[in-house]
Amino acid sequence: MTTRADAELAVACGADAVGFILAPSPRRIELEEAAAISEELPPFITTTLVLVDPSERFLAEAAAACPSALLQCAGDEDPAMLEPYAKRIVKALHVGEDSDPALLTAACNRYRRFHVLLDTMGGAARGGTGVSFAWDRVVDIVRSRPTIVAGGLTPANVGLAIRTLRPYGVDVRSGIERNGRKDEALMRAFQAAVNDVDRT
Repeated sequence: MTTRADAELAVACGADAVGFILAPSPRRIELEEAAAISEELPPFITTTLVLVDPSERFLAEAAAACPSALLQCAGDEDPAMLEPYAKRIVKALHVGEDSDPALLTAACNRYRRFHVLLDTMGGAARGGTGVSFAWDRVVDIVRSRPTIVAGGLTPANVGLAIRTLRPYGVDVRSGIERNGRKDEALMRAFQAAVNDVDRT
């Protein structure tokens, strides 16, 4: 989310968590702004701060600015640096066309103390590519530990993703945007597709 209005709309549509990107990205916002919006979110809505290879100092600043937020780290962070925030860390790992399931499992095990999010590998991009990965490569991982799935999810395919993988949660960015801005109709359609699977 990049604005208070977008965050409020996500909550109104039924989102359980709202994310703010603090790393270089067209969707990036300042930590202070993310903290201010986070403070106004209703109870039981989780804030997630997205970082890529943060310094120890900035990681600490982000953790302090939003004390109840999850810290989603999408770079090559050393597990030891993340350890002080273990219960708050969501470690994003990227799945490519040629990713070996055994190597993916090993990567997940390297970050076994943290929550895991699986996203699509997109060159230099650390998420937000709008492209799905081959879900069959990660079925065993997703069903063996609570895992969040991202990568090219849209109102049209999120239901199939949930039925196929049965993840702990799903993460969406570009799939609910038009021309780089959050779109209310797409947001509501995405949540409706998730709800439909939950009911069945």
